[in-house]
Amino acid sequence: MSKVRVVNFEPTSKGENTHLYIIENNSGASVTLCDLGASVVSIKVPDKNGSIRDLVLGYEHIDGYEFDGTYFGATVGRCCGRIAYGKFTLNGEDYQLSVNNGSNHLHGGFNNFSRKVWLAVVDDKVPNTVLFMLDSPDGDEGYPGNMKVFVRYTFDDENALTIKWSAVSDKDTICNLTNHSYFNLNGHKSGKVTENHKLKINANFFIPINSNLNPTGEITPVKNTSFDFTEPKLIGNGIDRKNEQIGFANGIDHMFELNHSDEECVLAAEAEGIDSGITLKCYTSQKGVHVYTANYVDVSSNMGKDSATYGENPAFCLETQGFPDAVNHKNFPTTILKANENYTQTTKYIFGINK
Repeated sequence: MSKVRVVNFEPTSKGENTHLYIIENNSGASVTLCDLGASVVSIKVPDKNGSIRDLVLGYEHIDGYEFDGTYFGATVGRCCGRIAYGKFTLNGEDYQLSVNNGSNHLHGGFNNFSRKVWLAVVDDKVPNTVLFMLDSPDGDEGYPGNMKVFVRYTFDDENALTIKWSAVSDKDTICNLTNHSYFNLNGHKSGKVTENHKLKINANFFIPINSNLNPTGEITPVKNTSFDFTEPKLIGNGIDRKNEQIGFANGIDHMFELNHSDEECVLAAEAEGIDSGITLKCYTSQKGVHVYTANYVDVSSNMGKDSATYGENPAFCLETQGFPDAVNHKNFPTTILKANENYTQTTKYIFGINK
């Protein structure tokens, strides 16, 4: 039975101590987490030749996680994605959130959950699990309500990483949590993923955006568009530079509405690193998956972990979540969390090998 090993990391700019939580399973694969941002720092699994590869982008030092705008591996919230102009109305009251992304509120604002040091709990009775807890006060980045947030990570002997989010607020608020890991299944230092990764998305519809990268409110069929990943194809084959939507985001940065069934968690996406043979299956209870092809990542040498440099399209993100800016679109599934009701969502990333 695997155990959790805890090691000191580095202090934040505020002098807060941070730690790494390493879950190693019986096959030698491991996941490393950090209490800053309740973040995934590394996912190390064997490739088709038995060599261990680290599959997620990250930083060498704590200041990268604290200050850079990539959100590598982080829990983001209260509300992930963009909220147009940081404005919404709830129960007849107008709210103005912090505006930290052009004219928009993104991923919970300046001091969002990725910037906070969470309380971590390691219980020897549950040896392959780490629970992170955070108190978000009323007015945090403009959001109403005192909110308690919990993120539970479990990594098992089948190389499956399960993330369970839960939250409760004492006032009506909005809540939409996700994990922002950047995957490169050939290894985090392997360069562009566009020509050596296949991707399949279990979605017949996607959400178009405008030039400000906010949802237009439409839900559009993927058929006969570059967003059709209903069959596996190279990620790069979905980045049609002549497509206006691709132009707005400099790549894919779009929400896909999942084809749901009666199962609690549905298969959202499948991916494969062609060089490594490593596969990824993503299951979720969420309404959709936001696919991002790391269009704006620019991490210079020595900032990335293992002195990595991350340039154009070095990874892809499968951000399972509710619809972005849903609070401003009545036709989108709601992201409103009622007072004293429980928010719960689950996502599972399963890593395998295609030999």
